Amino acid sequence: MEKDSTARVTAPSLTGRAGGGFLLFLLLLLTACTGKQQGPSPEQEARRDSAALHVSLMPVADCLPIYFAKKMGIYDSMGLDVRITTLQAQLDTDTALLHRRAEIAYSDLIRAIMMQQADTFGVVAVAATEGALELVTPRRGRVRSIPQLRERMVAVARHSITDYWSDRATDTAQMEADAIFRPQINDVAIRTAMLVNGTMDAAFLPEPYVTQMTLLGANRHLSTRNLSPRLAAYVVPRWVMDDTTRTRQLRQLFQGYGIASDRLNGAERDSLPALLRDICALPDSIADSVSTAMPPFAALDTIRRADAQEALKWLQGRGRARKDYTADTLVNNTIIKP
Repeated sequence: MEKDSTARVTAPSLTGRAGGGFLLFLLLLLTACTGKQQGPSPEQEARRDSAALHVSLMPVADCLPIYFAKKMGIYDSMGLDVRITTLQAQLDTDTALLHRRAEIAYSDLIRAIMMQQADTFGVVAVAATEGALELVTPRRGRVRSIPQLRERMVAVARHSITDYWSDRATDTAQMEADAIFRPQINDVAIRTAMLVNGTMDAAFLPEPYVTQMTLLGANRHLSTRNLSPRLAAYVVPRWVMDDTTRTRQLRQLFQGYGIASDRLNGAERDSLPALLRDICALPDSIADSVSTAMPPFAALDTIRRADAQEALKWLQGRGRARKDYTADTLVNNTIIKP
């Protein structure tokens, strides 16, 4: 009978010299694996998250310095852990505040009054931003003046800064407030896209979208840059102002905002195109041009009580504010000092 010619491989004995070397190798490998630095436990990460400052922002010029400060490590150098949530609509930033998903949000005085008078949730406005808007119409729409917007669609976010300035625009043109149609388009990027593709006749836009539309040949009709009231603001829940740790974090947040604004206006302006692409989703083909043409970033300022009163007066005229409500407790200028 023929012998089986297939080679048979046997495992080395673990008791011999070769086996001892194999055991040593396994021990060294096990030691190396267990010696690796472990990441934070879920409990540790939860504590870090709870201690961090959660900021609800929109992809607009008023918020870009915070993004830049975080990206460039400005906040890290202060020991401030900032967690940013980006939302496309002001209504969503307000909702994040109401649901305690953020300690501070980018909003406006009109929306803040509506939140504050709800009784269930108190807020205060702690810093004013430039908040400039412009009424823009697409080139193909052939609207050359505000009166030509009669019975046309102007995109706004209802009961907010854009809605307020829509009223002011009709006043300027001596038109009735209901002479224009105001579809509610909360998402600022969608509002811009609807102008680009011609499905909307006009819209109030912030930067950088105003400059984007200008470079695409749009018409600009009304700028709020040098007008009163100044309505855009950073808003916090009232409980935040009673927490010394949170108020310290807010001061650091705004300090970093100022540093970032100065750097973006100066030697690091070349960092702006990347922000416009990554945060504002501007196309690569136009981001560089927009960064060059955009106005400089403005410093944060205190909230003017006269602006809060104007916001309240407008809301009361629309029946959206209680008659017994006053805006006295809305303004808190202890974080941004005069």
